Amino acid sequence: MALFHHTFSGTTPGESWSFNVHTTGAGTLAAAQAGAVAAAGALVTGQLDAVLPPAVVLTEVSTASLDEATDQQISRLSDDVNLPGVAASEMLPFQCATSVSWRTDLATRAGRGRIYLPPLAVGAVDEGRVSAAAQATIVTAASAFWAALDTAGLQLVIRHKAVHASTAVTSGNVGNVIDTQRRRRNKLIEIRSPLTAP
Repeated sequence: MALFHHTFSGTTPGESWSFNVHTTGAGTLAAAQAGAVAAAGALVTGQLDAVLPPAVVLTEVSTASLDEATDQQISRLSDDVNLPGVAASEMLPFQCATSVSWRTDLATRAGRGRIYLPPLAVGAVDEGRVSAAAQATIVTAASAFWAALDTAGLQLVIRHKAVHASTAVTSGNVGNVIDTQRRRRNKLIEIRSPLTAP
């Protein structure tokens, strides 16, 4: 089985975001890349886009084939895409990220992984948490993403780089607490308003 590393990246005004997953499969790099592009469409179009504002856009999908013995990249393919959000409300702050958690049959911490989605629309929040409706939408979108990878012959895995091994993902969940990804606002130039002494 071949080992692949998929990167899904996009933009917000003046910033960027991304998340990554590993898969294994018997197909070629080109087939794995096509599967990743299909999974991106399954995640966003008619699914996650409902809770993302138009300012949040998925712009690129890439797949790298990795050496299973070293985890070093062998070759890489990339495709530009244009998958924007369609929610009517504005975007949450750049660093706000909702996580999708992956689980394996391993009971230890090594058996868990997660991806951080881009900032949701303000309308997806209820009293400081992801609303129940938005949470259900994200669950459906993440399930469609996982199913599209599976249809393409790609097994979603947690990669253990220290020992160069993979464990198959067997379940997942979406929480309603918004996480913080500080690196998603590193490029912003802050505009400060001065105070004057009384």
